[in-house]
Amino acid sequence: MEDILADKNVSSLLIFERKNTDIVIGVPHHAPAGKSELLCPNHRNSDENAGYLGKYIAEKLNCCCIIACNYHLDVNKCLCSDYGVHIARWCPKYLIEIHGHGSDSAKFDIEISSGSAKNNKYSQKLEKLLCEKWVDDDILSHVSISGDYGAIKLKASGSATIIDSRWIAFHIELPPELRFEKGRKSGEPPQIGYKFCDYLIESLKEMSLV
Repeated sequence: MEDILADKNVSSLLIFERKNTDIVIGVPHHAPAGKSELLCPNHRNSDENAGYLGKYIAEKLNCCCIIACNYHLDVNKCLCSDYGVHIARWCPKYLIEIHGHGSDSAKFDIEISSGSAKNNKYSQKLEKLLCEKWVDDDILSHVSISGDYGAIKLKASGSATIIDSRWIAFHIELPPELRFEKGRKSGEPPQIGYKFCDYLIESLKEMSLV
C-alpha cells in the first residue's frame, strides 16, 4: 500500500475494510509529493500526499478508508463512481474527506465544510475543538482555520459525497505545509501534518463520532 501511495505513475483505488463502518475516511484526489496533476481531465490538480494522512487517521480510528491514487476520474463529484458506490455500500454515519489546496486558493490555511450552510453547526464545532487543542502549540498555532460555510472559499457544495444526506460529511482542505516538505519532490508528510491528524482524531472522538 505504501508503494502505491508513493508511485507517481500508478492509478489505483485503495480500499481498507474494517469492522467500524460508522465513520469512513475518504481521499479522492491523492498523488504523491512532486506530482501536482492527476490523470483525470476534469480535475487536474492533485492533493499531494493527502492519502498518507487519510490512511493514518483511519488506522488510528480503526475505521474504513478509501483512497483514489492519481485517479482517472473525479470520484467525489458523482455517487455512481466506484469511490462513491463503495462509500454508500458501507452506509456510514460520518464521512471525513481529506483534501489539499494550493496556498493561494483558500481564505484560511485549513477550511472545513459540511457541504451547506444548514450543516454549519457540524463544521464549526470541529473548528472550535481543533482551535482549542492547538492554541498553545508552537508548531500549529500559526495555522489559520475556519469551519464557517459563509467565510470559507472551498465550500464543497458541488461534491456529491459531501452533500449526500445519508451521512454527515466533513470536507477538510489542508495547505501544502501540512502535506509535504517545502522544496521536496517526494516523501511522506512532515511532522506538522501528522500532528494535525492527532488533533483531528481527538476532536472527532470528543464529538462522539467514534
